[in-house]
Amino acid sequence: MQDIRLDITTFEEKIPLHRYLKEQMGFPFYYGGNLDALYDELSSITEPTHITLSYSTMPGGRMLEYTPKLLRVFGDAAQQNYNLKLTVRAIG
Repeated sequence: MQDIRLDITTFEEKIPLHRYLKEQMGFPFYYGGNLDALYDELSSITEPTHITLSYSTMPGGRMLEYTPKLLRVFGDAAQQNYNLKLTVRAIG
């Protein structure tokens, strides 16, 4: 099983966040850098994968509104894809 740890506690903008996710998750060069593209990639995982996602309970910048949407995408993809296990950790 692949174990991926994502720490998004310091992000305040979507673009750098999606660059980080692309790099850490090994998404293809054509990854769209938005929530729809993220869902597509997560729901397409074919190898057993465990993601531990740490996020800030007090996010800064645009992440205040974006974090709940992002968490929903991760959760929805984990429910849909039996290869994907998700652990979410609130920091702060």
